[in-house]
Amino acid sequence: MKKLMISGLAAILILASCHQKAGEQTSSSTQGQEKGQAVTNIIELTKLQVSKTGIQFGDFEKRNLRDVVRVNGYLHVPPQNKAEVSSFMGAVVRNIMVREGELVTMGQPLVELASPDFLKLQEDYLVAGSNILYSQKEYERQKELAKDNIASQKAFQEAEAKYNAEKARLASLEQQLLLLNVQVTDLSPSGLQKSFLLKSPIRGYVGKITVNTGSYTEPQKEILTVIDNSHLHVDLMIYEKDLPEVKPGQHVNVTFTNMPELVMGAKIFSIGREFEKDSRTVSAHAELLGNPREDLVPGMYVNGLIETGNADAVVIPEAAVIRDKGKDYIFIVDPLIQKHPEEVAFTAIEVKKGVTNGGYSEVTTLGKLPGKYQVVVKGAYYVLSQMNVGKGAGCVD
Repeated sequence: MKKLMISGLAAILILASCHQKAGEQTSSSTQGQEKGQAVTNIIELTKLQVSKTGIQFGDFEKRNLRDVVRVNGYLHVPPQNKAEVSSFMGAVVRNIMVREGELVTMGQPLVELASPDFLKLQEDYLVAGSNILYSQKEYERQKELAKDNIASQKAFQEAEAKYNAEKARLASLEQQLLLLNVQVTDLSPSGLQKSFLLKSPIRGYVGKITVNTGSYTEPQKEILTVIDNSHLHVDLMIYEKDLPEVKPGQHVNVTFTNMPELVMGAKIFSIGREFEKDSRTVSAHAELLGNPREDLVPGMYVNGLIETGNADAVVIPEAAVIRDKGKDYIFIVDPLIQKHPEEVAFTAIEVKKGVTNGGYSEVTTLGKLPGKYQVVVKGAYYVLSQMNVGKGAGCVD
């Protein structure tokens, strides 16, 4: 067993890793103090420990935590990213080809429908295609007769009007079939399609499905929704007293009620011009910044801090700052003091904690940091527990 007298985080700490040597740790701590660095203690954990416990690293950031407006809101999908799938023709549901929550691509079949009206539509198209051939020949014949003054202009005009009407009818029927995803070139009197498919107009996740297999769906009635949550917006509720401070272009730090550790940035792009009747608030619309997350769902409640000034501060995620023995600390990883290639060396640095807002804390380090380092932003308390493990017991060789 080896014991080591150190200053800072605790009066006496027993080494958590038995690979460390007392002489090495004392030397590192002494060198840090000679250079004016805020070094208090060093511990090494294996890379496997770091991976299994979910320790994450980050850097200091500059954020505005002082001149802010606190707001609440919820996630919202813009109309361009939400599609309601329905049929303009009443039909019976033959097959539901997707499940709620399933990711679908643009053009993917969703529901198979069947209807006598669909068969009649195909029949009308084929009949109109045959009629137009006769109307075209009659039109051309009357045109030649009128040119030679053999037939009256009235007969020619009647043939021309009928021909144009048949062309319009045929084009209309063709577009109706295309809306039902039917290729008219595949139709023939002996090859009528018995059913048609509704396909996804966008890429996204299937929302609520409102029909069952065998049920009848009315025309224009919503069958299901497809939601693309890759461009989620945030609707923030601004009270009347805060309206003069909120403007488009301002940055918002957003936290989530069900995921307090998650902090995302957003940017306000527009502000409403009328009050909500119930809450007496005005909606400010902001777009989430950064890579989209698949676990974010429209309707989630959020808290926001709208930065209304320029009082930037050096900040770090609140979870990175730990309190021990009445003092605040962070842990950094300094590759220069790492002794073993399969381990990671952590140094406890005392800091002064300032304003905390939106999951971030303003911090000032009490001393000079090394040139190259990373900050533990998640799992700092695990590192602390390993540093304090075995107090009064020691390591077993």
